[in-house]
Amino acid sequence: MKNAFLVLALAVLLPALSLRADPPPMFDSAPPDPAAAALVEAYLPLLAAGDFEAALDLQDLRGMRQYLLEKRLADLKARNSELTEQDLEQISAKLQVSDLAPARLRQIMLEVLQEAGYPGITWRVRGYAPAPGDIGGYLASIEARTPEGKEKPILLGLVQLGAKWRIAPAILEEMMGSRPVVRTGPGIQPPPQVAARVDAFWTPLQAGEPDKAYAEMGATYRARVPLLVFLEQAQAFLGESGVPNAWTIVRGIETAPKTLVIGVTVQGSRATRPTLMVFRQVGQTWVAEDVQFKMPDLRPDPVGPGLGRPDLKPDLAPDLDPAAAGSGGDAPAPAAPAAPVRIQPDAPIGPDSP
Repeated sequence: MKNAFLVLALAVLLPALSLRADPPPMFDSAPPDPAAAALVEAYLPLLAAGDFEAALDLQDLRGMRQYLLEKRLADLKARNSELTEQDLEQISAKLQVSDLAPARLRQIMLEVLQEAGYPGITWRVRGYAPAPGDIGGYLASIEARTPEGKEKPILLGLVQLGAKWRIAPAILEEMMGSRPVVRTGPGIQPPPQVAARVDAFWTPLQAGEPDKAYAEMGATYRARVPLLVFLEQAQAFLGESGVPNAWTIVRGIETAPKTLVIGVTVQGSRATRPTLMVFRQVGQTWVAEDVQFKMPDLRPDPVGPGLGRPDLKPDLAPDLDPAAAGSGGDAPAPAAPAAPVRIQPDAPIGPDSP
C-alpha cells in the first residue's frame, strides 16, 4: 500500500519536474536586433572560459529579482486569502531586506552557472524566437557540446532595456511556470552516484545535523529554499518519523533528460515515511535539486494550474518572525518546497534600485 501511494505521489509530482512552454517556439536564424546577437556572441565565450563574474554582468539580475518578488507575493496572496494589502506590503519589505539582496542573488546565480558545466563548451547559435505567450522578450537557442563531445543544449532569455540588451533569466523562470507538461518513463535503478547522494543527505539527519544535510543540496535548491525553511520542514518530518534508522530507494523515474525523481522510504524510530528526492546530472556529477519530506496533496489544486510547480508554492506564513522557527514540531511543514526566492537582500527594490 505504501509503495502504491508513493508511485501515485510520483505521478502527481511529475508535472512540476518536466516543464516547457506549449507550443514550443519556432526559432529563426535572424536575431531580433544586431545588438541582441552581439550580446549572445559576447556571453557564450564567457561561459566557455568559466568567467562567470563577467557573464553575470551581462544578465538582467534586477529583472530576475523583481520577478521573484512579484511571484512570491502573488503565490502568498493566492494561498492566504486573509492577507491584506498592508500585510503584503510588510511581507514585501521583509523579503527585500531578508531574502532578495542583490548581492545574495548574484552569488546564487553565480553558483548556478558554476554547477552547469559550461567551461570548455563549443557552440552554434541555432536561432532566435519571441518568448511564448505574453512573457515578453526573446529566446536564443544554442546547440552546444561539452569538451567530451556530449550535446548540451542551451536556452537563453533576452530582454531589451532601453538601448541595451541583457541576458534575462527571469524569462526562463516565467516559461517554466507556464503550462507544465508531463513526461513519464519507466522506473529505473538510480546510478550509484545518486544512491551515494541519498546516503549523504540522510546520514546527517540521522546524526542530528540537518544543516549538513542542507549543504548536500545543490545551489538551485538552496536558492529556492532558505535554510530556516528547510530546518522547519526537516524538524516537522523528524517529529513524525523519529530518528531515521534506515532508508530505501523505492523507485526512480526519469522525468526529463538527466533528471531523476527518486522515491525514498525512510524508516524512523517512530514511523516509516515516504519521501521524494530529485536529482539532475550536471556534467559527470549528480546534483540534489529537490527534496519533499511530505507527499504532495493528491487533491486538485484549487488555486489553478499556474501554481502546480512545487518550487513556486509559498514557504512563508504571514508571520515572518524568525523567532517562530524555534517552535519545532509545533510548526507544520509546508506540503511542497519553497518558492524560488533567493536569500538575504541588502536593498529594497524601487525606482532608485540598481
